[in-house]
Amino acid sequence: MPDYRTPGVYIEEISSGPRPVQASSTTETGFVAVITLPTQFVPGSGDAAGMFLPGGSEDVHMSWNRARAFRRLTDSGAAAVAAEPAKGAKKGAKSAAPAPVGNDFGTLLSDILPGKWDVRAPTGENKVTMSSEKGDMLRFPVSRALMSIKVDSASKAEWDLSFGADSNKVMELIATFAEEQSIPHTGNLPCVDAKGKPKTIDINAIHSRMHGTAPSFSSMDGFHAWRGEFGARLFQEVIVEADSSISFSKAEVIWDSLNGKAKGAWQAWLRSHPGMRRLELAVNGFFANGGATAFPAVAIQPEGAAGPGKRGFLEKAYDGASAVAMLCAPGLEFGWQQAILEYSGPAGRGDLFAILEAPRYLLTQPPRGVGVNDFRWTKDGGPYEVRELQVLPEPAANELRFMGFAADVVLDRCTPRDDKGHGACYAPWLIVDNPLSVSAKDKYVIASPGGFIAGVIAGTDNKAGGGVHKAPANEPVLGVADLVTSVSDREQASLNVKGINIIRHRAGAGIRVWGARTVAADALWNYVNVRRLFLFVERSVRDSVNWAVFQPNNNQTRNNLKNSIAAFLFRCYNMGMLDGDTWSDSFTVQCDKENNPEADIRSGLLTVDVQIRPVFPAEFVRIRFQQTPMQVG
Repeated sequence: MPDYRTPGVYIEEISSGPRPVQASSTTETGFVAVITLPTQFVPGSGDAAGMFLPGGSEDVHMSWNRARAFRRLTDSGAAAVAAEPAKGAKKGAKSAAPAPVGNDFGTLLSDILPGKWDVRAPTGENKVTMSSEKGDMLRFPVSRALMSIKVDSASKAEWDLSFGADSNKVMELIATFAEEQSIPHTGNLPCVDAKGKPKTIDINAIHSRMHGTAPSFSSMDGFHAWRGEFGARLFQEVIVEADSSISFSKAEVIWDSLNGKAKGAWQAWLRSHPGMRRLELAVNGFFANGGATAFPAVAIQPEGAAGPGKRGFLEKAYDGASAVAMLCAPGLEFGWQQAILEYSGPAGRGDLFAILEAPRYLLTQPPRGVGVNDFRWTKDGGPYEVRELQVLPEPAANELRFMGFAADVVLDRCTPRDDKGHGACYAPWLIVDNPLSVSAKDKYVIASPGGFIAGVIAGTDNKAGGGVHKAPANEPVLGVADLVTSVSDREQASLNVKGINIIRHRAGAGIRVWGARTVAADALWNYVNVRRLFLFVERSVRDSVNWAVFQPNNNQTRNNLKNSIAAFLFRCYNMGMLDGDTWSDSFTVQCDKENNPEADIRSGLLTVDVQIRPVFPAEFVRIRFQQTPMQVG
């Protein structure tokens, strides 16, 4: 008690009675992305207008990196084809074929197309025709602003770049026509120094320095701002790794001194990286469907390597982000789906819900994975996080119907599972607008469903008549043009019992989530809304009763604690979250000497036992009709 010594009036504020329990957030979602970087690249010099990586000098040399995860200029979704190493160069150095002397077009051509090409003499048309030693023929129209006819030393007419022509535009032109005719090209910018010494960077060190507690943003504008800051930091990290003489402060000055064109080119490369593209598609779907706040965590790993430890990565990103309630790893392989489920459950934080994704090729025919590992780990020659995204010219389902394929071993093992239902799996993948579309051929892109489902769940929680107790099913999925495959009522039966929630076309209702089951092995936790209701109540109570810690373990404290929790559950009952004809049917709270014996009290333990009766979804609505004879009289 206070020690009064000087005469006077003293005011004291005394807290009494139970403290209210504040409802915790249920919609904040963490998004996991993976970006791959090469351990070596060849720096060059010049004004790169396409994708590039910085070299290790104060002149900020640029280079086009030719690793698989770095994209072609004409198609940001396809993998670049590496050129052959120069003679005597270290592994990772690239070189172009010998170029004609004194002809800028020949030099550019040797950088773009592999092998030896013969450019035919002009015929009076504004078209360039050339043939390769392998018999390939390439013909494309040009404007005289880019190409002109010159006379060589032997008085023969030949095509060459016009004075002041933009070589990058000529390169894009050739690469575009080469791709349309299925002729391989390197996509190398003319500024690349083929004889340059390879630079080596430690990708793991970059990841360690950049990775920390996940930041947050609440709109697509916020996402673009975050990506810009992330890109600037990544640029600085790369040039510091490439040259030990450059400090972080100098790297920051180098970035600030870049002109807008160079910065824009770097940010364009980062946005086109498949890992960042998947994150953008997922976050866009999240906000379009009702999501409020996203927490991104990006793993940076060497191309072809396993990357950072998944559990440690998740702990560092989300242990300090207490507001996060859901986790999603959009487009990533089975190992990441397993990691976010384990981290969400009792073995990890224990208060999260993981939104899992079925593999891309699970429900398609063809291509289809017929063995367990045909689609869980790799497909099309590359892991999920580095292979290119698929683009489409129109939003038509581009694969055949599911046709009731139901191999138990595949359905059982296509998604991770747990005992307590801390996650739910969704399929199939979606066809959505391509934010990086450059032509009519790539207006749409195939995206994973995780981010869209996270938005649907958040929107269900926040809408009028909804809430965490309402199953996030029979809800529309916005921003989706089509699905990669269609599933009928009969075909869904084998998937539903395996806990795979299907996104379907519904007659007169559009594309909707048509399932609400978790991946729980325990039938008590079969439904998404039941698991999320318990997570909501548990988080809310846990975060609101810290006042009781170190209070005297007596009847007053126990009664206050009991009344705080009971008042919160009463509000939940009035909102329809709990089942029962009266509030006493829906929950009980016990905190007295019966469940707090003397031995526990002396050990510093105070126990509260809470029982709640959740509402279950009407998954199967049965309406019985019966014919009865007419009753006379």
